[in-house]
Amino acid sequence: MNDPVAVGRDSIRQSAGFDRAFIFSNLAATVIACAGLLGDSAATIIGAMLVATLMGPIMGIGLALADSDNRLLRQSLAALAAGVLLVLTVSVLLGSIAPNAAPTQEMMSRTAPRLLDLIVALASGAICAYAVASPKLSAAVVGVSIAVALVPPLTTAGIFVARAQWTLAQGAFLLAFVNMVAIQVGASIVLWLCGYRGQVSRAGASVTSMLRREAVSLLLMFGLVVALTVHGLHMIEQQTYEAGVRQRLLEALAPRPEARLSEVSFMAQHGTAMVTAVIRSPVRFTSAEVAALGARLPHAPDGSAPQLRVRHVEVDVTAEGG
Repeated sequence: MNDPVAVGRDSIRQSAGFDRAFIFSNLAATVIACAGLLGDSAATIIGAMLVATLMGPIMGIGLALADSDNRLLRQSLAALAAGVLLVLTVSVLLGSIAPNAAPTQEMMSRTAPRLLDLIVALASGAICAYAVASPKLSAAVVGVSIAVALVPPLTTAGIFVARAQWTLAQGAFLLAFVNMVAIQVGASIVLWLCGYRGQVSRAGASVTSMLRREAVSLLLMFGLVVALTVHGLHMIEQQTYEAGVRQRLLEALAPRPEARLSEVSFMAQHGTAMVTAVIRSPVRFTSAEVAALGARLPHAPDGSAPQLRVRHVEVDVTAEGG
């Protein structure tokens, strides 16, 4: 009977190479992902996830670190780097010839990585590794786990690079990088627990050597966890501030039933928090009234007092009597 560990090891090694199938699958996945992102089609993007094979080299890195296989590690790193470069190059080319329309919701949703994304990727790497190590699990589990997605955020980064929108491109690439690191760490841990430990036989030595081989990945994971946690706290603080501004404006406008708060936007200008309120009203607001409204607003997360601008949209109010 075949050894399940040997079978799983061979399967991962075969999927970790840079060959013709790897090139064509990721090329097709990039084209499909680009169409889905530009067309704001979630179903099309899911199709790209199923076609892509970038997971193979990441699993190869996980196995190489668990097995202490330097040759497989070099091969997998080279294949992953080449695959990432392929996806970015094709997406930049497609993004440069596509109409320069406003970014879709599917694109924008991949420009701000969160701690939750890292947790999902970590779990996905773990279940992928367990599916390979356990013959009781079908290949469908691996297909479900790639919903964490590698090609869509890389394609999003390429499209934004083509548009010279560097901040958004950086956010999308960071999401892809978070996924890669977390998948590899999750895969390495599960593979090691399932018996993929190379030539090391003593349990204590195997734990020590495993931690040593995973040092870079674990440090990256720790740094990403800290960065994403801080970013998440800042987002919560910003959302709380924005909700407070809207509530204060609504309270201030309550004595004026003819006025309606239509929209509130936030931006930073020369280090100052700016709030722009679009108000529909038959009567214009004076500078003194705007100043009074601004004085009621809560301070921005950086502690500064925001400056309020009111954009007046004139409307006619007609009652039954005229």
